[in-house]
Amino acid sequence: MLRTRSRRLTACVLTAASAMLATTALTFTAEAAPKPTPKDAPKDSVKVLDWLAVKQSDSKPERLRVGADWTVHSHLYTNKNGRPGKKIGDASARCSAVDLTRHGYVALCHRVLRTDDGSISLSDTIDRFGRHPHGGLSAVTGGTGKYVEAEGQAEVTFHGDIARFRIKLDD
Repeated sequence: MLRTRSRRLTACVLTAASAMLATTALTFTAEAAPKPTPKDAPKDSVKVLDWLAVKQSDSKPERLRVGADWTVHSHLYTNKNGRPGKKIGDASARCSAVDLTRHGYVALCHRVLRTDDGSISLSDTIDRFGRHPHGGLSAVTGGTGKYVEAEGQAEVTFHGDIARFRIKLDD
């Protein structure tokens, strides 16, 4: 009986010591972990650019077929209450029809918006079914100049010859 109590006491002491040792090891490991740097910190601030592109020319064929390619060139303006404001650059797009029905089509496009401060590159697949306006989300795939580390997405809305780009850049 005495021997059984001694074994139980030894088991309890060893269990408690193991728990304390594990807690101490975890505490020191957590303290040794590197602190997040500003680059790793969550992105709280978002810069929003609101621009309008007014189409000047395009080479889209009158009768589309899957695989058809075309380009679009536009003048780029600030958005002043839904109307073109100050001219800030130009916009170009290269698109391909990837799906086609009698109700509309889906276009895969790569766009470059050029300003004096730099360029922003966008990539998207937007469907154009039914009546205007059409639109969707576009990925910001890069940039140059002031926008060299551009990341984020753009809401693109097409209404006739005007395209609105509401670009949300993560800082």
